[in-house]
Amino acid sequence: MRICIVYNQHPTGCSYYRLEMPNAAVHDLCGGVVDFVSIDDIRRMNDDELKTIDLFLYNRTWIAGPIEAVEQVANILRQYGARIILDMDDYWHLGTGHSFYRHYHETKMPAIIEKHIRLSDHIICTTTYLRDELVKFNKKVSIFPNTPYIQYKQFQEQPTQSERVRFGYFGAAQHTEDVELMRSPLQRLSDETQLDGKYMIYLAGWNENNPIYQGYEQVFSNKGKNNNYSRIQAADIYSYVQGYNWVDVSLAPLRDTKFNKLKSELKITEAAWMGKAVIASEVPMYADCIENGVDGWLVPEKKEKLWHKYMRAFINEPAMAKEMGERLRAKMQGKFDIQQISEARLNLYKSVARGI
Repeated sequence: MRICIVYNQHPTGCSYYRLEMPNAAVHDLCGGVVDFVSIDDIRRMNDDELKTIDLFLYNRTWIAGPIEAVEQVANILRQYGARIILDMDDYWHLGTGHSFYRHYHETKMPAIIEKHIRLSDHIICTTTYLRDELVKFNKKVSIFPNTPYIQYKQFQEQPTQSERVRFGYFGAAQHTEDVELMRSPLQRLSDETQLDGKYMIYLAGWNENNPIYQGYEQVFSNKGKNNNYSRIQAADIYSYVQGYNWVDVSLAPLRDTKFNKLKSELKITEAAWMGKAVIASEVPMYADCIENGVDGWLVPEKKEKLWHKYMRAFINEPAMAKEMGERLRAKMQGKFDIQQISEARLNLYKSVARGI
């Protein structure tokens, strides 16, 4: 079986977690029975090459538009008998606070993506919540969570030591409204000068040329007033997880919106693989992973004061971060077993490629 992975959004986190890493694991762990080829533009393949493909793997779209061309391209891809699997990692209707909202609205991207969903031979997604939206358009949906593959060295823990309890935020540049949840609790923490020197707050992904991160910094540093604040510089998708080595607790704030409820549990997974405790918003996919007070803390919507309470609890009891982080790691690595997931992926590929 010959599978073509199309990196039409490369290099991005979606391509990394949803196309590259899981299929590297399939290749390595399942006996090399699949011949993978990869390309970033399908137009580079000639007819002879297209004839050899049994299955195409795409993330979200195979063409960004116009919508009339979506079916035309699908028919071209299938003309030699190949099938198409579409990977969906997020909901395709963005909230107004999302940085890509205007672009999606102006380009009618939700309608274009829905067309892709309807035309695909099979869909892969991240959670049961996202699956329940996808089956409204295509009944053939399978769930494969984001699962780190330890052969990618950034997931090999190399912890640094500090006498302080260190909190880190590892969100991308689309979370302005989510970060706002932290403003009041972090201001309150900053005002407690008796805690100076006992903790650090790190903003990961710092990019001085990105005004969004400058806005994030205003929140996490309390407008520059908190001496217990620092940055972790931005890194590419192959190394950014190493930033977790500089923290003890990961902060994962998300507003209670439909878009956020359909996201994956990736921030919990990353922290768990690196042995870190988590304070997270109480949204469905996070709540599925965290037992409150056992392997992390959950903060319900409109109870933002709990961010401060739980951060202070870690500061007052530093050993709790290590204990919770180890419990979370054990749970998540047992729940997301890369060998089992890879074997299930391979079985799906064989089924779809044969057209069963």
